[in-house]
Amino acid sequence: MRERGSGSIFKKPGTRFWWIAYSFRGHSYQESSGSVDRKDAVKLLRARLAKITKPNFVDPAAERRYTLRDMLQELERDYERKQNRSFKTVTSVWQHLQKHFEFHRVVDITKPEITAYAAKRVREEKDGGDGAARGSVNLELAVLRRGFKLMFQNKMISEVPVIEMFELDNARQGFIGVGEFAALLENIRSQDVRDIVEFLYNSGWRTDEARELKWSWIDLTTNMIRLPAAFEKSKKPRPLPLTGALFEVIQRRLKVRRLDCEFVFHRKGKPIRQFHKAFRAAAARIGQGGLLPHDMRRSAIRNFRRSGLSEHEGMALSGHKTDSVYRRYDIISESDLTEAMDRVQSHLKKEAETRKVVPLSKKQA
Repeated sequence: MRERGSGSIFKKPGTRFWWIAYSFRGHSYQESSGSVDRKDAVKLLRARLAKITKPNFVDPAAERRYTLRDMLQELERDYERKQNRSFKTVTSVWQHLQKHFEFHRVVDITKPEITAYAAKRVREEKDGGDGAARGSVNLELAVLRRGFKLMFQNKMISEVPVIEMFELDNARQGFIGVGEFAALLENIRSQDVRDIVEFLYNSGWRTDEARELKWSWIDLTTNMIRLPAAFEKSKKPRPLPLTGALFEVIQRRLKVRRLDCEFVFHRKGKPIRQFHKAFRAAAARIGQGGLLPHDMRRSAIRNFRRSGLSEHEGMALSGHKTDSVYRRYDIISESDLTEAMDRVQSHLKKEAETRKVVPLSKKQA
């Protein structure tokens, strides 16, 4: 039975479902609607006829071959091509996507399916299950969206579903002052953990960058660390001068340096990968149980500002590429605002004393 326009709807002998057929550029396509309702077949045919007019049309039979494994391979090739940082972030979030969409073809992962996945992840986190916070789910969705775009660009699929992120109004505001930080260090029992935490607080580096710090990156003749270009979006090494507390940390690490370990921060020759438990225990002892290691980066940027560094200088040290992100980390506390207002009032008082208006006498007038 031919539909008005182009294409046809029919039933194959011995089957319950309605089928559709249409032609494009000399090729004929047939596809089951998967439904016994003719209206569903009409709807599918119209969708296919609308799709074939687009320049990125892909044979439905061809695009149905692809699974999430194919998408992951495209992501990995893209990382290698761009020489991006560690692929571990992708593989760590991928396990959640793979678990949920295990039996899905890529073309079956539609907007409603993705929305349901995101909602489920957040709901499970609130219920104390194996879920995730909104920010973490957004990372998973961003990886999935990138995978769709790569497959679309490589003409493996004909369209990319709309993936909406969660609005985030819970940006962390955690930071720690110099005095509190000294108390934090005193409550960390392991010297190895104390060293990496002190390095983070003074450098403004990301936790992953500090964990990966190798002796080959350090020039002890000039006291300069050069973070390799592979860690930078700009593909240029990022220098970090070793002075003050940073110099002292490296000097301590030199005393425990091992020839069988290339990492600066290690425990008995094994690179430090996790230290959150020790950190949180120490933070709880000083009454800051919600503090996270990443808050050391935020605190460092705050210290940069309070020390008088320009935004450009601070970004050069921390590795931020956009001023908007840097400013998000540059948090002004209530005590900062109090100090600022004190300076304003002192200025106004001084101005009032030095610029008193002397009224003119009648003779002068």
